[in-house]
Amino acid sequence: MTAALTTVDIIAGYEDRTVLNGLSVEVPTGRFTVVIGPNACGKSTLLRTLARLLRPRAGTVLLDGADLHRLPPREVATRLGVLPQSPLVPEGVTVAELVARGRSPYQRWWRQWSSADAQAVATALRLADVADLAERPVEALSGGQRQRVWIAMALAQDTEVLLLDEPTTYLDLAHQIEVLDLLRRLQRDGRTVIAVLHDLNQAARYADHVIAMRDGAVVAAGPPGEILTAALVRDVFGLDCVVVPCPVTGAPLVVPGAGQPQPVIDEGVISA
Repeated sequence: MTAALTTVDIIAGYEDRTVLNGLSVEVPTGRFTVVIGPNACGKSTLLRTLARLLRPRAGTVLLDGADLHRLPPREVATRLGVLPQSPLVPEGVTVAELVARGRSPYQRWWRQWSSADAQAVATALRLADVADLAERPVEALSGGQRQRVWIAMALAQDTEVLLLDEPTTYLDLAHQIEVLDLLRRLQRDGRTVIAVLHDLNQAARYADHVIAMRDGAVVAAGPPGEILTAALVRDVFGLDCVVVPCPVTGAPLVVPGAGQPQPVIDEGVISA
């Protein structure tokens, strides 16, 4: 079901600023890919380019071997679901109404709302665990609930690929895990999931494939167990650390501070 998404030598940026310069990446089909890197390294620019929200100045984005920017917009909308950073909450719109907007790519003047649309919305509400919130205004929900509703809207599009830009931003830890668990379930059900995350340990725990970026370039890409090393963290983030197996999952666990002076307690005085 899922599509292959690839970039070939793309150059992309904003106005006179180039962010990505000759970048080539391949997103594994049917896997959970996480893009990591320091602020302003090009993570969101890459995601926006993959989502066709930003046209590259040169190079090509391929969806199943076809130039993404040459495909009809409606076709792209039925194949790629996108959740941007901090989407604006429409005033007075209920959860069910917002999720139903995910069906717009399937509407035509001769084909309005159908039983298939209603079923897709019901399924999306159930998968995102927000069916009990269907009649509530979106603006009245908590941050974690809102994020799950936006994911439900993307699910209602019934797309092969989901792209999410920092889906856990502004959420407390419990809600972050709630959203990431949902994305993992969706990937296991057959979708390709691509997300930008800041937390390295969450990336290591949930990702099948990690793309590490710095200064608009890919430094490393592959399974987290192979590429998330202390050397990579130092190279990409300028942070000394040790990487040990997580006692729960066995995934790499990044522990910052290795090699840094540690506080020493001496007769009630703390010094470094």
